[in-house]
Amino acid sequence: MNTAINISTFCFLLSAFWCALPAGAFPPAPYHTLYGMVRNEMGDPIMDTNAVVTLETASGVQIKTTVVPSLSAAMNYRLPVPMDAGLTSDAYRPTALQPYVSFRMKVVIGTTTYLPMELHGNYANLGKPAQSTHLDLTLGVDTDNDGLPDGWEYATLAALGWDMDLSLISPHGRAFPGGMTFYQSYVSGTYAFDPADGFRLNTAGMATNGNPVLEFTAITGRTYSLLASTNMTAWFPVPFRNTADGPDAPSQGSYVASGVRLMRVEAVVPQVTGGGYLFKAQVQ
Repeated sequence: MNTAINISTFCFLLSAFWCALPAGAFPPAPYHTLYGMVRNEMGDPIMDTNAVVTLETASGVQIKTTVVPSLSAAMNYRLPVPMDAGLTSDAYRPTALQPYVSFRMKVVIGTTTYLPMELHGNYANLGKPAQSTHLDLTLGVDTDNDGLPDGWEYATLAALGWDMDLSLISPHGRAFPGGMTFYQSYVSGTYAFDPADGFRLNTAGMATNGNPVLEFTAITGRTYSLLASTNMTAWFPVPFRNTADGPDAPSQGSYVASGVRLMRVEAVVPQVTGGGYLFKAQVQ
């Protein structure tokens, strides 16, 4: 009898404690992660570790993270956003961070607060629990709303010797036939006004093990990866190693440049008979 009474009492106390928990105490859905690259108006990734990226909801909730240079490939910030951030009336609604709900991003560097002129990314998974959204943040002013900061456009116009007319530059336009677009030059950090200074991949011989050696100019803060194809239709990522690290160095899928330098890399690809590989490099 005593045992039965004790168990009953315990169950009652447990039930009372459970009912006393505050509303919403059940665990929410897994966080949604925003990540990407914060760039200044000249296209350079922000390297200041004191820079703070903030997501602010319409209800006043703020979620913050700091910039981490070279955090990962094409990434210098990562911001986990809880599903109960207050973006909708239903705290645990799976689509709490949907693109049609009001929120804004801010970047604070020192005493200056920047509202990014552009949030560039794929919104397909925005707000889904345990999913992520790549969202690049571009700082600066864009008076002509073309996605390129005015500061970079004016500098490029001056270098080209053109009139200071922003309409002369468009993201998909080219300063020289067959050259990179203005947007590609902005992202890659190369100079649109010098066709010989664009981002290009050159062959540089063969390694002792028969792997091809390629070279390109790396710009501070940019992320580089290598792709290969045997038919110019299907491309696949290729690991590579820095030849300066020696033939036994581990291969890597991407490289984040810590300075401006000529990179010579060995593409680690399986040997093929009756043909070879075509390569292209990608910069982010």
